[in-house]
Amino acid sequence: DDGKLSLEEFQAFFSDGTLNEEELEKLFHTIDSDNTNNVDTKELCDYFADHMGDYEDVLASLETLNLSILKAMDYTKRVYESGSNVDQFVTRFLLKETANQTQSLLSSVESAVDAIDEQTNPTRHYPSKAGHGLMDTWYDSPVPSYSPTSRMVPREHGKSFQTGSPDTKAEGLEGQINRLAELIGRLEDKTLWFDLHQRLSDSESTACTYLLLVRDEMTVSHKHLGEFCSSLKQYLKSVAGERDCFHVTAVKLPDGVTFIIYEFWETEEDWKRHLQSATCKGFQHVKVDTLSQPEAVSSVAVP
Repeated sequence: DDGKLSLEEFQAFFSDGTLNEEELEKLFHTIDSDNTNNVDTKELCDYFADHMGDYEDVLASLETLNLSILKAMDYTKRVYESGSNVDQFVTRFLLKETANQTQSLLSSVESAVDAIDEQTNPTRHYPSKAGHGLMDTWYDSPVPSYSPTSRMVPREHGKSFQTGSPDTKAEGLEGQINRLAELIGRLEDKTLWFDLHQRLSDSESTACTYLLLVRDEMTVSHKHLGEFCSSLKQYLKSVAGERDCFHVTAVKLPDGVTFIIYEFWETEEDWKRHLQSATCKGFQHVKVDTLSQPEAVSSVAVP
């Protein structure tokens, strides 16, 4: 906690199988420019700053992204406290898209890290980061997933270098993504209840005080998984835009091939009309070609 690393601490922190003990000791003394047998934060920053290459632009962009996300979170909070329904709808869409795009970037970087780690330590097993819960919310990519909420670490302007355990190094960007994912869930739950309450309160009669919940469970063939996911993404986007569909979502179960779609419709007649639409028929054709067994469809009236 003194802001400095001894040789032993330096070797323990940076030992990842790439450099052996002697090479790490040589690097330590190279970084220790003032020959104090301790490496401080400034010396670490100076050394890595001189060897950044193309990562200089990346880290500068992450600094900007971090500040932009914090600003956007404050804006989102204001919108959901006092904004109109349309403002909340637009903000929720932008928030989802931000989370999805950022997660895609992080997944690419994590894949590169895993590949390098496996090449450095081929005998070591690196567990997949794709699943952290019993099921993944599926809304805009074949395999989206979010880890449990972790502490968000805001960073200061300028170059910085953090020391600590390997787990804490990922908290910067990943923490932002986790916060986005958690906030999306809270906003969706809040908006879903608000919209439902508003519709029931504004209803001129008591004849339509329920929604029809349709559950469609599908098991996909492994070899057709990519085709199915692409079609499912388009289907969800199309259905979400239909006037009579109150809400639609999908989840992927832990086996990786079982998907469940949940659709809320104003009435059973609205759902039946949807079944005759081009969107539904097109997705049905894809299901015929990609499912490994017949789908299981059920419905229930939800008060």
